[in-house]
Amino acid sequence: MKTIEKEQLKKLLQIIQPSPMQRIGHFSGGGDLFCEQLSDFCQINEYEYLLNCTDNDFYDSCIQRYETKEWVKIKNFNLARPNYLLHGKFYEYLFVTTTISEETRETFLQKSHKCIKNAGHIILLVPKKDYMQIDIWTQLLEENYFVATNTIDIFQNYEIIISKKMHGWGG
Repeated sequence: MKTIEKEQLKKLLQIIQPSPMQRIGHFSGGGDLFCEQLSDFCQINEYEYLLNCTDNDFYDSCIQRYETKEWVKIKNFNLARPNYLLHGKFYEYLFVTTTISEETRETFLQKSHKCIKNAGHIILLVPKKDYMQIDIWTQLLEENYFVATNTIDIFQNYEIIISKKMHGWGG
């Protein structure tokens, strides 16, 4: 993962609307700053942070770093698993900073849709000014029952795509 600016990341986290007992999900294959900021944000706001590590080495480092933090739950997560819903826990916000291969993106969105609460959000990072990827993700989101898709341009190396799961739509 390329560099992310800490102050800009703090601004991005302002999209999370205050509400008690929220669950913030995160699919990550690396990137300590993003995880650190999400963890700190969740601690301050008394939210649960579910960190799904898609890389074994990253998982090992996260276990050492976060094992004593009771608001952080860490899972060694294989994206090929048949279902992403764990223990019936739904996410209000799902951040995706791991790489999703082109051939698995639609399946990824379908599985993610099932674990996001109604009116919850999915937040994806794509390379800066990669308009083809932005268009592909936007189309896939719309085809898989996500609406109100927008991009946010606040990072030097990434564009943010945010989309909302609407109540009663799809899977």
